[in-house]
Amino acid sequence: MAFTSSSTGQLLQDWLKWRGKGQYLFCPIYKGKAVDRGLSQTTVKRLIKSGATLADVDPVEISMFSGHSMRVGAAQDLLQAGRDTAAIMRAGGWKSIAVLTRYLESAEHNVWSEL
Repeated sequence: MAFTSSSTGQLLQDWLKWRGKGQYLFCPIYKGKAVDRGLSQTTVKRLIKSGATLADVDPVEISMFSGHSMRVGAAQDLLQAGRDTAAIMRAGGWKSIAVLTRYLESAEHNVWSEL
């Protein structure tokens, strides 16, 4: 279970209705039909990079993106929004504070500015 905004929840419901039954939440689409298998790491990375290219992100930055870039960004956004560690771990599905710390190590967050 994941908590999302109502608009994200609606988009997800629309996707599930279109996709039909299947084991994987996200899957490849071949000839306009969902294929019941998971996306490979290479496919996820390619989709992220092509989306960033369409959004006119600097090519140097795009070269640094990985399949985990969205998870890293989401964790850092939650930290900057003032969410506590437990909430971030719950949202990202992390069970270890050590793993979450690796995701947050480059976050631009100054706790002293909030005092």
